[in-house]
Amino acid sequence: MVYLIQAILGGLVWSVANVVYLDMKRKGLRGFTRFAAFWAGTPTTWITFFAVPEGSTPTFNPPEEDEEQRLFDAIRRDRATRALGPAEETREDEATPEDSSAPGAPLAKPQDRA
Repeated sequence: MVYLIQAILGGLVWSVANVVYLDMKRKGLRGFTRFAAFWAGTPTTWITFFAVPEGSTPTFNPPEEDEEQRLFDAIRRDRATRALGPAEETREDEATPEDSSAPGAPLAKPQDRA
């Protein structure tokens, strides 16, 4: 049982050491941690040592925006601003004075009695 636990812990340390060494090599970081990770992860770290260039962290370059995407974004912004406009004005314009029972129609003002 002790041998099983020792083998599992050894495998975990070896795996973590390889990942740490790979990450530090890609970022171009040096120091004792990288040195310790290299020797704790041997022999696989030798492959990383020769295969991964120093400071080779990939950079993300976003794709250039095309004309269709800009048009689509402009339409989306236009629709959003129209939806935020005052809804009461459109309801008043849609209702006719003859049809006072239409939903959203303005209420008739009471006549002043003199």
